[in-house]
Amino acid sequence: MQPVFLINPAAGKKNAATWLAPAIRQAAAELGAEPVIELTQRPGHARALAQRYAGLGQPVRLYACGGDGTLNEVLQAAAGCPQLMVGCVPCGSGNDYVRNFGTAQDFLDLRAQLLAQPVTADALDTSFGYGVGICAAGLDALVAYQIPRFRRLPGCGGATAYTLSILQAMGTRFGHRVRLTLDGRARTGDYMMMAVCNGRLYGGGYRPAPLARMDDGLLDVVLVRPLSRLQVAGLLARYRKGEHLTPQGRVQPDLTHLVEFARARSVRIEVLDGRPLAATVDGECGLVTELEARVAPRSLTLLLPPAVRLRQDAVTAR
Repeated sequence: MQPVFLINPAAGKKNAATWLAPAIRQAAAELGAEPVIELTQRPGHARALAQRYAGLGQPVRLYACGGDGTLNEVLQAAAGCPQLMVGCVPCGSGNDYVRNFGTAQDFLDLRAQLLAQPVTADALDTSFGYGVGICAAGLDALVAYQIPRFRRLPGCGGATAYTLSILQAMGTRFGHRVRLTLDGRARTGDYMMMAVCNGRLYGGGYRPAPLARMDDGLLDVVLVRPLSRLQVAGLLARYRKGEHLTPQGRVQPDLTHLVEFARARSVRIEVLDGRPLAATVDGECGLVTELEARVAPRSLTLLLPPAVRLRQDAVTAR
């Protein structure tokens, strides 16, 4: 089975094609493989290429080489298409997907990538399309939504843009009045952040759902009520480490007045206060007044390098 690498030259700080394509060919030659290398030329091109390979009707090992945005494009074609096996070579500015399983270095070993084995995983089916990680709405999504604006400023790289976006978001009004429906059961409340999680991490390493699995047919839903700006830093420090939940999957006793946790198969969020809500799925952002997310069980076939596959627990190695 010929491996196909889709390289996004615009991902990250350097043109990945200049170093990645030769490295792929060298690793493939050592294993006697003949890779296909395609360079994306515009936004949406990775999705179009993935759809073309999906349409061949035969098994394809397809590697998204870029950031989470490149992977997200490939997933739109891969969800529900078992013959399309998706790997990820992280060379973008955001690589949250691989953090669910290990480090970026684990996935930059191209020989290991060519030996990667398939695992079956759930997908997120949302108003924004398919995702594999987290659908978030509220303050955290607003930070992600604003980052491209700051990246356009001269000398404003990834870390600086992220910091400036946080500072601006902190100056906004916290919280939205929403109607939240989990598996058909509706309730109304005020929330500052809402994370619907198939994966465990987002936002450069925040862990809203440290116990989430990508193959259990459920979404971990974490809700944070509005709180003062003085309280935000303390809560986010624990939220980043996943320490807002106990190892048994319950909210820490001292946070029950601020944080809620549930598991569901479908989630619907309707804004009731008239203010558009920032939302994001695996880094794809927008402003919405309604948002839906549901689990799509066993609809993805992911490729994990052998060592990663044996030691991780976000999905069951098969």
